[in-house]
Formats: sequence, C-alpha cells, structure tokens
Amino acid sequence: MKTKTYLGIFTTLIATLGLVGAVAAAPDGSQRLRGLGDRVFLVDVELTFDPFGLFFGLPVGTTFPNCYVFEADVDGEGIDWFETAFPTSGNWTQGSVGAKTGYVVDLGAPFSQMGLVTPAGGKGVLQLEAETSIPDVIAFYSVGEEIDESEVEDRCPTTFEPTFPDPD
Repeated sequence: MKTKTYLGIFTTLIATLGLVGAVAAAPDGSQRLRGLGDRVFLVDVELTFDPFGLFFGLPVGTTFPNCYVFEADVDGEGIDWFETAFPTSGNWTQGSVGAKTGYVVDLGAPFSQMGLVTPAGGKGVLQLEAETSIPDVIAFYSVGEEIDESEVEDRCPTTFEPTFPDPD
C-alpha cells in the first residue's frame, strides 16, 4: 500500500511541476512555449520550381539572402509577417509548439509559406526551414537561423541580391 501511495504522490508531483513549467514558459499565456512572435530569421532562399519563368525569368537553383520577420502583433494594416528583400507581407499562424514549431504564413491565396523552426543542437540558436509556394506554379526553399532584432539593420538585405547556379 505504501508503494501505491508514494507512486501516486510522485506522479502528482511530476504532473504538477510539468504543468507549472509549461505555464511559466508562455509569456502571453497563449501557448506552452515561447512562440515565433518578435523573432527574425536570416535565411538563404533557393528557387526550386518555376516552369513558367515567373521569378524574373531566373533559373531554378538561383539563391538569395532574405530575412523573415514574425511580429507579435499586427500593424495598422493587419500585417504581422514580412520579408526584408521584397515588399512581401502576410499573416502567420503558429500550428504547433515544442521542440519543432510549425507555422504557416498566408501571403494571399494561393501563395503561402509553410515552415518548421527547431533548436540548433542545443546551441541556443533556432533554425528555420520553409517552403514558400503557389502549388504547381512556383516554389522556394528557405533555410536559416534566428538573429537578434538589433541585427536586422546590419544583416538583413533590403534589396534582391541573387546568386546564380553554376552552369552544368
């Protein structure tokens, strides 16, 4: 009987501490862990699909740097996501929270970005992987890492700076 009592107390203690830890990690109470709001990611973007040459007629494999900015609050125009190399903006929704945080950015139907943010092997820097696309029309693959908001001016491009793939 003592074993069942101790096991019950131990289980209750673990469950209570887990719940308290999850609540304490949510600054605004909306999610179990800190979300993507007020984060900036410096990414390398690759054009992976463009059969109609819509992206300035550039070849698939063209890459360029960019920054994705996730605002915690929407601005006066209802926007809470933008990129720095283009005047593209939209609204982001966080779909999951945890070691892997999923999100979707609505850039105006049918254009959207679906991504995943993960820790970088315990180094304290978050990694982002995303696909931005209009299905069957154009697609981009982005990969990069979180930077501090204070670095945006120095590290984020404000113009389109493509790097072309090596000719075969």
